Amino acid sequence: MRDGLMRKVTPHRTAKKKSRVTTAAHDDKRLEIIERCADLFDSGGYHRATMQMLADEVGLGKPTLYHYFASKTEILYAIHQKHIAALIDGLDSEQRRGSSPEQLLIRTCRDILQEIAQHPGYVRAFFEHYGELEGPKRAEIRARRQEYLDKVCDIIKSGVAAGVFRKCDVELTALGFLGMCSWAYQWYPPMVDKLPPQKLAETLCGTFLQGLAKPD
Repeated sequence: MRDGLMRKVTPHRTAKKKSRVTTAAHDDKRLEIIERCADLFDSGGYHRATMQMLADEVGLGKPTLYHYFASKTEILYAIHQKHIAALIDGLDSEQRRGSSPEQLLIRTCRDILQEIAQHPGYVRAFFEHYGELEGPKRAEIRARRQEYLDKVCDIIKSGVAAGVFRKCDVELTALGFLGMCSWAYQWYPPMVDKLPPQKLAETLCGTFLQGLAKPD
C-alpha cells in the first residue's frame, strides 16, 4: 500500500520540481535579456533599437524574444523596475540596521554609484527614457520614484529632528542630494576602476554633509 502511494506522489513532486527549474531558467533568461538590452540602449540609443536588433544582441530569434517580452517598452519597464527596486531595497536594509542619518545618506549615494558602476545602461534608461513609459507602467514607476524620494526626505527630517542637521527645506535638500549622486552617471563610469563606489560616496557626501551639519 505504501509503495502504491509513493508511486502516486512522486510524479507530482517531480512535476513541481521541474516547474520550479523551468521558472528559474525563464527568469534567468529574462534577466540576461534585460542586461544585454540595457547595454544596447546605452551604446546605440533606445529609439534606434528595434526588436530584431535586441534579439540579435541576446542571440535569440525574434519570435523567441517575444516569448519573454512583448515589446521594447516592456524591456524598458523591466529595467526601471529593477533599478528603483535595488535602490529602495538597499536603503531599507540600511535602515533596519539602525544607521544614523549621515550613514543612511552615504548608503543612498553608494547604492546609486554602485548601480552606475555595475549597470550603467539601467541608469541611463531610467533617467533618459522614463518618458517612453505610458499608462499604468509609467504611473507605477512614478509612484516608486516618489516612494524613494520620500524615504530620503524622511532621513533628512530625522537628522533635523535629532539636531544633527540644520533646519532646511527638506524636499529641496533631498532633490539636491539625489541630483548630486545621480548625475554621476554622466561622468563616473570611466573612473570606476580607480575610484570604487564606497570611496566616491564618502567623498561626495563629506562635502554635502558639512553644509547640512548643524553648527555647534
